[in-house]
Amino acid sequence: MLYILVTVVLISLSLFILLPKFNHFTERYSLSINYCLTLIATLVGVLLAISITNIEADRKEKQDLIKLLKASITSVETSYDYTESIIEYYNEHASKEQTKKDFFEKNRPPYPDYLDAFIIQNIVSKNLSGHTLSELNEKMINLKRSRDNEAQLYLSVLNETRRTLLLELSFQKNEIDESHLEKELDNL
Repeated sequence: MLYILVTVVLISLSLFILLPKFNHFTERYSLSINYCLTLIATLVGVLLAISITNIEADRKEKQDLIKLLKASITSVETSYDYTESIIEYYNEHASKEQTKKDFFEKNRPPYPDYLDAFIIQNIVSKNLSGHTLSELNEKMINLKRSRDNEAQLYLSVLNETRRTLLLELSFQKNEIDESHLEKELDNL
């Protein structure tokens, strides 16, 4: 934005020098004015190129974040599906002498390890909304605690984590605004 402002100021200054009122001045110092105008034109081109490059870099970073969000959602969904299968198996096939706690100690629900790697990446901490970042950190703590205690609770927290990631994905795609994102996250 600053580059565009500087470019507009330089173009305005150049046009100001070329006004008929300053004709005598421009004829007298034509060599210096030509040099200054050439310098200004070069500077304007460089500033616009930098501005365009920054805009492209920001767009690319946002696309990368969207890809990482989709991968995190897939990781959480895979853990959810597997945990759901373990619970179904226990409900259908567990023997009476085998307690629920023993069964789930031997067949622990999978933790979406990719979520930990996702959170610590620089691109994520820089571009993820603050509300979602704090929610995800809370969900990760709850996932680690509930995984060892109760499979149904773990399943519920996985579902909330998936919904949080889906909301952030919608926000990053500009489908919802920040106030709507915060409202929906609070509703979770």
